Amino acid sequence: MARLVAEETFRAKRDQAAADPALRVRAKVLGGQPVWLRPRSYDWAAFDFAHRGYHLPPDELAGPVEHVAVFGANIGLLAADLAARYPDARLLAVEPDLDNAALARRNLARLGERCTLVEAAVWYREEQLAFRWERDAWGQILSGSLGQDGSAGVLRVDAVDAGKLLGTFVGQAPVDYLLINIETAWYEMLRHGEWADNVRCIKIEIQDHYDEAVPLLQAMGYQAWLQRLNWGAFATGIRL
Repeated sequence: MARLVAEETFRAKRDQAAADPALRVRAKVLGGQPVWLRPRSYDWAAFDFAHRGYHLPPDELAGPVEHVAVFGANIGLLAADLAARYPDARLLAVEPDLDNAALARRNLARLGERCTLVEAAVWYREEQLAFRWERDAWGQILSGSLGQDGSAGVLRVDAVDAGKLLGTFVGQAPVDYLLINIETAWYEMLRHGEWADNVRCIKIEIQDHYDEAVPLLQAMGYQAWLQRLNWGAFATGIRL
């Protein structure tokens, strides 16, 4: 049944069908704060993801947490929960999907100036990228740079330089925690990881290249480890 629901959701997305109105529900993970979810969508999975705490930084992250960023913010629930857990922190939420970003704006509105929402794709440099939808994907799957993908039906997106974006967010201060949920794009991001020089702790949801994630993080100067789950894994790196 869950697979059928997911297939219907992404088919509707692909065909640009009209979105259902959002429903207001209360989330214990956010201290009872209300959040907005779309009925008959995959938003329930984002809600469950936040409830299970997959997005939280490791216990090894010491010291004050003043700047938190989320690449692939989806509908904003993970950023909202991190804001609740770190009440003194400023947040940056980045989401390329316009429908997701619109709902994220509603879910993050109560944070006011504490949270900046950017509607963009992140990359290790400024470049126009090609994305496509895949069955059971939460978001868009990277096909490559525009010059490498001439197939029909792909979405062309102008990606922003992650390093410049983070620099604008924090200035000379460090990014204390960066959560990355950007489907397949994470791999090339880490292969060109200079943009993360100012990030103290990074956590990435991955579903491919499992054996390469930790070595890539180590090459960027992190102590790193892999946490495998039945649907994928998280690669975590921290500068101690």
